[in-house]
This record gives sequence, C-alpha cells and structure tokens, in this order.
Amino acid sequence: MPVSEDVLETVWQRFHGGEAEARAALAQAYDAYARMHAARMYARRVQDDLEFDDYLQYARVGLLEAIDRYQDSRGAKFETFASSRVSGAILNGIDSASDLREQVAARKRIVSQRVGALADRQDADVFGQLAELAIGLAVGFLLEETGLYAAGEREYADNSYHGVELRQLRNTLMAALEQLPPLQRRVVHAHYLQQQPFGEIAQACELSAGRVTQLHKEAMTALRRQLRGRGLDVSL
Repeated sequence: MPVSEDVLETVWQRFHGGEAEARAALAQAYDAYARMHAARMYARRVQDDLEFDDYLQYARVGLLEAIDRYQDSRGAKFETFASSRVSGAILNGIDSASDLREQVAARKRIVSQRVGALADRQDADVFGQLAELAIGLAVGFLLEETGLYAAGEREYADNSYHGVELRQLRNTLMAALEQLPPLQRRVVHAHYLQQQPFGEIAQACELSAGRVTQLHKEAMTALRRQLRGRGLDVSL
C-alpha cells in the first residue's frame, strides 16, 4: 500500500532527526521503487547467470545508500536523487558477481593444473599416489597462502598456538623454497606467489608447458622432502 506524501515527509523528518527506526521505515516505503529499477534492468539483461532476487538485493543496497545521503533541502525529489544510485548499485553488483565467478573459475583451473602435475606417477599404488598428491597440494596451498600475506600479517591477530605454529611452518617453507634450483624456484614463485597459470609461466620462461609441469612436480617433491627432513607434517 503506497504511503502518502505527508506521511513520508514525517518519516524523513524523523530520520534526519536521528531516529534509527525511520531508516527502515523509509526503506520499506521505497521498496517498490527499488523493485521497479531491478525489474527494468533484469529485463534488459544479456546473461542469465543472476536471478531477479540478486538484482533486487543490489537495488536495495543502492536504495539504502541513497536514503543515507539524501537531503531534501536541496530541492530534488528523492526518486530523482536515488535513481542513479540504485541503478549504479545494481551494475556494481553485477560486475562484482562476474569478477567472483571469474576468480572461482581461474582457481579451479589452477587447482586442476596442480593435480595434473602431481598425479602422473605410474609406479605407485593408488593409495600411495593419493597420499603423495594430498601432501603436494597441501604444500602448494600453504605456499599460496604465504604469498597472499607476504606484504604483512593478517588483518586480525591470531595468538593461538596453531597460529604461531602455522607462521613457523610458513617461514620454514619459504626457507626451503630458497634452496630449490633457480628454474624450479622461478616456477613456484610465479605459480603460487604471483598466481600465474602454467601456460603463462611457460611463455615467460620460453619453455614448453610439459617442462613447466615437470619443474613444478620436481619442486613439490623437493619441498616435501626438505620439510619431512625437518620433522614437519604438511599433510594437514
């Protein structure tokens, strides 16, 4: 049921007076307006990977931003003021969702490459091969996480024993990485610390993709051997 202009004006006055509940009342009053924007942009979509509810959620985010920034003393109606912000929030949401999907797809491709690089042994029994594969992936993901936090610590403090142990393991792993032959070290740095797929590494190093895969596997084997020699378990 539409809200009258007089009631809306009263709610706006309450909101600008600092009443927290008035914000929710305004969001509810203008929800149909956000839904209209979402429906219009959903009808113009060029891909079907997002549902209408996703568009509506983005529109409601833009609506709340517009409510927080609107000043009726400037003369513009709220709907006019909010139009670009609601539409912009929908577009930003679509872009963010696309970026996330691309990141997930890229992550899957990289993991698939790692599995392929580590799982080509023909002389091991199935269970032994799976165990080696699991340990190799554990080393790889630990390297990757080390790269993610290379510029500094996590945003939150981890004072637990496990956190201290993990940092020590990362430091040991980075020291072991520096002991690798130069070409192996370059492949590992590029793949885990710079997030480059094997194909890009092969081009940069002027090597075949098969050779890069071989260097990656040799590096993982050497790192596992070094860590186990130090009594460290990297299978967890």
